[in-house]
Amino acid sequence: MGPIERLLCGGIAGITSVVFTYPLDIVRTRLSIQTASFAALGEVPKDHLPGMWTTMAAMYKSEGGMAALYRGIIPTVAGVAPYVGLNFMTYEFVRKYLTPEGDQHPSAARKLLAGAISGAVAQTCTYPFDVLRRRFQINTMSGMGYQYKSIGDAIRVIVAQEGVRGLYKGLVPNLLKVAPSMAANWLSFELTRDFLVGLKPEPVSL
Repeated sequence: MGPIERLLCGGIAGITSVVFTYPLDIVRTRLSIQTASFAALGEVPKDHLPGMWTTMAAMYKSEGGMAALYRGIIPTVAGVAPYVGLNFMTYEFVRKYLTPEGDQHPSAARKLLAGAISGAVAQTCTYPFDVLRRRFQINTMSGMGYQYKSIGDAIRVIVAQEGVRGLYKGLVPNLLKVAPSMAANWLSFELTRDFLVGLKPEPVSL
């Protein structure tokens, strides 16, 4: 496949995974920052904070049903589709140079490097969408400050209050997570694929 085809296939794969797993992602975000908004917790003892299912049920009942569990999915899809697509496209491009065709035993280090580069490039290019996704996931929590009305409004407010850097806030620690994560992900993929291909029986010559 060519670069555009890889970009398209990766984007479709990313959208599919987001649609099926997004409610878990938004609940994870809520759980990770729930103690930053004690006003939203009311009189709940701090040692008895709501868990995953309780948080999901509360969002469903009080914030608009299924729409609450998919709040922020538009900026998420807008970011995930190019992220996964760029990841696939960049990995294949870099891999051609680090592990060229005909190289019988490419080292794991070169495969790790190709995966790390692809993850870092894709994340850097799409990171503002990740910032928007997390902002919208907590947009309706009380005590969290300004509440955005739309994606355009969110970008306008963030840039006005925090500058363009606000759209890249947290990029460095995120890269420190994504680069090794994608390196391990692609290496695992390559090793698994090689193992499964090795199981294929050799054609019998007559």
